[in-house]
Amino acid sequence: MTGKEPVDDDPFLLPPLDPDGPRQTGRFVYDVVDERWEWDDDVFAIHGYRPGEVEPTTELIMRHKHEQDRELVERTLQQAISDGVPFNVYYRILVKGEVRNVVLCGEGQYDRGRTSGKADRLVGYYLDLTPELDAETAAAADAAVAASAASRDTIEQAKGILMLGYGLDADAAFAMLKWWSRNRNVKVREVAERLIQVAREGHVSHPGLRRLLDALLDDLTANRTAPEGRAG
Repeated sequence: MTGKEPVDDDPFLLPPLDPDGPRQTGRFVYDVVDERWEWDDDVFAIHGYRPGEVEPTTELIMRHKHEQDRELVERTLQQAISDGVPFNVYYRILVKGEVRNVVLCGEGQYDRGRTSGKADRLVGYYLDLTPELDAETAAAADAAVAASAASRDTIEQAKGILMLGYGLDADAAFAMLKWWSRNRNVKVREVAERLIQVAREGHVSHPGLRRLLDALLDDLTANRTAPEGRAG
């Protein structure tokens, strides 16, 4: 037998992706100076359009954002433009009356030898997690309960890493794990184990995230008072 054998003992595994089915990832480029967006065919599809059916503009993109997420996306993109630092944001888009859950990841690029300051363009990708979230059926929930405690603990740790790194909720973090699993045809537990290994090796550290955590810890401890009744 050639190639990987099917993975059939993972209660979290979804069927392999259909190569002719809807695409879940796509690339984008945003030219900051000209305020011009470029989408590949898959980003058009994620937003419910045929390739070239519309011209992607900031106004069009924001019109697709869920009203409760629009400010978050605008703030994230403006920050990325201002400093070029890698970014990711999890939010909802509206496509023909339906809600899709997507992750937008990217970073700034510079021209003329510059390496900092306002970015000349943003480049990155969309990831549509909607199919994985829709697959959360009662049967899948029962299978999750039946999974071994060790597997659940590993997956919960990996979900926590994704929640912190991508700003996801628990369901979306699990959906991302399943998306990787389907694309690689490996067990969700194996994906989770690899993610935990990478995190332990320090490959997912980020200065901005570290500053946020430091600020949180400082805030949690700022109002603590010294124990009373102790003699000096």
